[in-house]
Amino acid sequence: MTRLFAIALIALASSCTQTPVYAHEAMSGWHYPAVCCSDRDCAEVPSAAIEETLDGYVVTVAPGRHPMWPITKPGPLKLAIPYLDSQLSPDGRFHLCIDGTGKLLCFFAAIGGS
Repeated sequence: MTRLFAIALIALASSCTQTPVYAHEAMSGWHYPAVCCSDRDCAEVPSAAIEETLDGYVVTVAPGRHPMWPITKPGPLKLAIPYLDSQLSPDGRFHLCIDGTGKLLCFFAAIGGS
């Protein structure tokens, strides 16, 4: 078996065993609103990246921790999100939708800081 064939076989096998996640779909299976997402703008954010303040949330995304904030970015993205600009998360987890410049599209907040 050639090395190229072996690599192709491994790639095929791993793609068959993974649960597909479609555009606009969170890992838990609910669908992001289309206004928030265009294929990869939304992703779950760990609760450790969220600070709740009197006015809302401060979300800090390290380079490489969100599809729209790749490892090539020079530093973390820090967003102050007022409560009025957040939505209730259907799966109880935090989710952030941003564009390639770091502009906020949507933020889904977990009640109780899950």
